[in-house]
Amino acid sequence: MSMTVDDIYKSIAQNMMDNLVSHWSEAYLTVERDASDAIGFKGGYINESKVFTSFKFRKFERRRDLPRDFHKLYEIMTVEDANNWNKAKFTLFPSGKFSIDFEWDQDMADEIEALSKE
Repeated sequence: MSMTVDDIYKSIAQNMMDNLVSHWSEAYLTVERDASDAIGFKGGYINESKVFTSFKFRKFERRRDLPRDFHKLYEIMTVEDANNWNKAKFTLFPSGKFSIDFEWDQDMADEIEALSKE
C-alpha cells in the first residue's frame, strides 16, 4: 500500500501526539535533510505556562517512523528536482490542526558539501 501525503502528515502528527504530555499549546518538529539522505530531528512543545520543553520520544517503535515519513515525503515532493527542500518545520496544535513549512537552505547545503570533500 502506497502512502499518500495526507497519510504521511497524519503519521507525523500521531507520532508527535504519542510523545507529548498533557496540557500543551503547540508542538514543533524541525527536520534537516542532506543530499546523502541523512536526516536529523529536533523538536518540543510549549506548555500552558508558555515554557518550551524538548521532545523525549518515549515510544521507540513510533520514533522509527519519523525518518521513513520524511524520506517518503521528500520522495513524493521532489519529482524531477522540483520542490526541493532540506529543512522542514511541522507545527501541531491540540485540535489536530497542523502546518508544515519547507525551505531550501543553500548555506547548509554548501557547508555539508564542503565537509564531505575534506
